[in-house]
Amino acid sequence: MRRPPTNSPTASFVTIAGVQSRATGGFTLIEVLVVIAVIAVLIAVLLPALAGARRAGRSSVCLSNLRQMAIICRQYADEHRGRGPAIGQPYGSIPNWALVVQSAAGRSGTTSGELYATASVLSCPESTVFHGQPMQRTYAMNATGHAGATDAAGRVDPDDFDVPVPDGGRAPAIQFDAISRPTDALLLVDSIVDRSQAAAPGSPPATRTASVLDFRNPSHVAGRLGRVHPRQSFQWVSFDGAARGADRVRELWLEPLP
Repeated sequence: MRRPPTNSPTASFVTIAGVQSRATGGFTLIEVLVVIAVIAVLIAVLLPALAGARRAGRSSVCLSNLRQMAIICRQYADEHRGRGPAIGQPYGSIPNWALVVQSAAGRSGTTSGELYATASVLSCPESTVFHGQPMQRTYAMNATGHAGATDAAGRVDPDDFDVPVPDGGRAPAIQFDAISRPTDALLLVDSIVDRSQAAAPGSPPATRTASVLDFRNPSHVAGRLGRVHPRQSFQWVSFDGAARGADRVRELWLEPLP
């Protein structure tokens, strides 16, 4: 064995089988910089992928929420001769559709103060990120045909979801059994806080998005439709319980619901 010089001022070396190796000492500055550069490159590559995975996970939860809500609304209709829960009024109590969903999902109570919560099927995690705060409701029911309006074809809505229901009266609701194309007709959809109505009397608090949407009303489509998912898309569920994403409003959705 050949010994290294004893007067070496730096690291000593040992030669074994013709291979020289460093016995003591640390990394050089160049080696440290190379390691840092490699780590930085890996972070730059992985961060977008991780962010995309998180968004995909939030979107999956949203689709699951929509399916569960559609099932609950369908069950309610089955128990009420084909009539779904109330589209709008009474907003603060059952049979409003959102409160029916909360009650069926296991929440106790009958009023909005008792039934709404930030952790429930009524809250899309992607919408929570979009609004920057915990949300209690982030979906809207399709009110097309139940808004007290007259459409371009001269058809007059039989009721108005926004008119208070008198004692003993029936709240405006969709006739589920009369839907002709349940696979394509929209029941529930992502929604956002309608800023144009935020200060109006009776408007929901900032933790609840618009709960009704009339697709014939341009201000509803522009101010309430929740394009909170990647590429300005939104998610919706049809009357047969199929949930999916979309990036545009379908022509069929402008048709009045029964």
